[in-house]
Amino acid sequence: MSEEQENPQENRPIDLSKNQNPEPAPFQPLDQGPATPPPFQQPPPFQQPPPFGQFGGGGFGQQNLPNATASLVLGILAIPACCFYGIFGVIFGVIAWILGAGDMKKYQLNPGLYTESSYKNAKAGKICGMIATILSVLFIVIVVLMIAGAITNPQMFDNFIKGLK
Repeated sequence: MSEEQENPQENRPIDLSKNQNPEPAPFQPLDQGPATPPPFQQPPPFQQPPPFGQFGGGGFGQQNLPNATASLVLGILAIPACCFYGIFGVIFGVIAWILGAGDMKKYQLNPGLYTESSYKNAKAGKICGMIATILSVLFIVIVVLMIAGAITNPQMFDNFIKGLK
């Protein structure tokens, strides 16, 4: 290792035995910056920029809500799933409703951190989940009433079925 590598410039003692007459600095007007830019320096720790995704404004560094897409997909799947005896519609709808509501709360607590499009996806997923849950519950109630009617009055149910044919 050379002497410069072992003993950097700022740690070297000043040798006063050498006669050094540095040239005076050239004249520089006050309204201009330095003639040469200063070397790159790391800012002190208190001036460090925040980590990625935590700028909180202006659309720069915003992130999507974590469950917005899942809420939207489940909400959309829940609507046709109402036709399968309502069970899958209730399951998908309730999950979409919960995920969408949670993400909407996260967005309302800190709107600068998340994108508006992901908020709209979470809101749409919540609404689709609500609609699907309501439709599924209605479908389940109708199926239960039909089964109860068929059990209590089988003759009338047979006449109803024959009338459909």
